[in-house]
Amino acid sequence: MFNHRKNKRFSYKSRIKGSEKVESKEDLEVKWNEMRDRSKRKGNILTSLPALIIILVSIFGLIYILNRYM
Repeated sequence: MFNHRKNKRFSYKSRIKGSEKVESKEDLEVKWNEMRDRSKRKGNILTSLPALIIILVSIFGLIYILNRYM
């Protein structure tokens, strides 16, 4: 009654299977360490959390001292 469609064939070649290069565990560790070093946050010292807390405390202290003079 209804004709079923035949499965299509694709000429897909896996990149992993066709790859001839085999990397050792040491090579992978070196690459992993390089990626970790690149992804570390290299921000300004003023944007670090301890510096922001110190700035916030000093602003509150300055406000307190200036209110005492009023």
